[in-house]
Amino acid sequence: MRKRSALAAALVALAVSLTGCTGIPSDGRVHEGQAAPQGDGPAAVFLPSRPQKDATKEAILRGFIDAASSPENKYEIAREFLTPTFREEWKPDAGVTVDGGGAIVPLTVDDHTMQVSVDPVAEVNASGEYREFDSTKPTPLRYTFAMVDGQWRISGAPDGIVIDENTFSYVFSPQSLYFFDPSFNYLVPDLRWFPRGATAPTRIVKALLAGPASWLDQAVITAFPEGTELTADAVQVVGRDAKVDLNQEALGADRITAERMKYQLENSLPSGLSVTVTVNQNTQDIGELGPDAPVVDPHVDARPLILRKGTFGFLPSSGTDLEQIPGLSGVVAGLDPTAVSVSPGQTRAAVLTSSGVFGVETGEKPELLDPRSGLIAPSIDTFGYVWSVPSERPDELVVYGPAGDAVPVKTPWKEFTGISSLKVSRDGTRLVAVLRSATETRFVAAAISRDSGRPTGVGDPLLLASDIGTARDAAWVDDLTVAVLTTDADDQPRILTQEIAGLRSPLEPPPDSVGIVGGNSVRELRTLTSDGRLELQRGAGWQERIDDVTLMATQQGVTG
Repeated sequence: MRKRSALAAALVALAVSLTGCTGIPSDGRVHEGQAAPQGDGPAAVFLPSRPQKDATKEAILRGFIDAASSPENKYEIAREFLTPTFREEWKPDAGVTVDGGGAIVPLTVDDHTMQVSVDPVAEVNASGEYREFDSTKPTPLRYTFAMVDGQWRISGAPDGIVIDENTFSYVFSPQSLYFFDPSFNYLVPDLRWFPRGATAPTRIVKALLAGPASWLDQAVITAFPEGTELTADAVQVVGRDAKVDLNQEALGADRITAERMKYQLENSLPSGLSVTVTVNQNTQDIGELGPDAPVVDPHVDARPLILRKGTFGFLPSSGTDLEQIPGLSGVVAGLDPTAVSVSPGQTRAAVLTSSGVFGVETGEKPELLDPRSGLIAPSIDTFGYVWSVPSERPDELVVYGPAGDAVPVKTPWKEFTGISSLKVSRDGTRLVAVLRSATETRFVAAAISRDSGRPTGVGDPLLLASDIGTARDAAWVDDLTVAVLTTDADDQPRILTQEIAGLRSPLEPPPDSVGIVGGNSVRELRTLTSDGRLELQRGAGWQERIDDVTLMATQQGVTG
């Protein structure tokens, strides 16, 4: 998803050129995008037609919408369809409306006005943030016309561009901007969407300097001093090196801060690019973070962590003898658990039992943290806090610290009456939850605010999916991708994988799946069936790995 090779971009460019691009495609789904072009490598671009002599208003309008799919040279071809005055006023970078309907049909309003209706399925705002819509009610857009030297030209149009969902995946590319968690131990992705082409590195750096998306703001920080901006309007890419020239504010950074700034740039720009940072064209001697470098995309042990026949441990790639976690496995198994979440480093665990949620630490006796009834599976974060909430009281979220202290956490979802799943990300900055009301089920992500590691609140939720059926479980796949297991009206299980602020994809799980856990990729998702079969993905389907499994545990990482 995040970073592809120049060869892949070249193949996309070839496919685009073969389509002819004579009109806006009217069918097809959004496809997974490619990485922003790297340096001077080939990029997927559209080559739309320029205005034709004596074209009608309808032809000019159609041509303009087509041409807006090409951002090359600041939408140079699209601007040829505009009057000279309006060329300077039109703001194509104000946002993108992704149309999911059929062919766009211009309708005449009066002699100088036409209107089209689009069926928006998603939008990208000026910062590159992608959001899908729940409904696709038609949205009217008006365009005004004027004669210029005997030729019709557009004198007024909405800012931004309209692009169909099939074309969108060729013209726009997803790229993760990276920010730090407050402890500087992790880099946290903030997925954005930018037009492919030579301007992509500049757009990426400008967006990075502008800060994280609003929904994520309270959970992450940036190393760039306030007011830091590019001195020029472009990031110059020479060979495979991105030249980033910052203004005077960047001089306020000390050594470690400057190294963190560079690290953010290196990880946010497409892979394969090195970064040279200057300030007002003056060279800066910025070293590498080295051992102080934060973790990017924390991984878990690739082996399933399960409870089977009274033993809790890791299932090897072959055989059935579980490898137990010293000082932890025996205690966990002795609690007769129904759900387990294990901390990074596998030194602590949150365990759900018939008596409530226990905290278990290596070498210590288990401690009953939350005795409330009706609790959902708990989650444990990288700071050792255990998250627990009753399924019918989603606003009564409580976290329990390493010392057992209870901390009520404010939540922004008081209108919901139920919660089916809550899972904290492996970097501790975000959570995903499945919320229920009388009329709908929502799968959401939200940022976690902290004070010296202690959770203090949950931010406004970012909608990932709605109307997803009856939810059974959710999981983190990696630092950007999550998954939810649901059943439809016919009681058939479904898995929906979703990139946060990105695209979603369905996955057919085995029949009777009731649980899901993540590994380190979508291919490492595992399911547990109602009769205790652990199922792994094999080729185009699923294969039973072992039976008599009581539960699959959620892992939060392999290091402390």
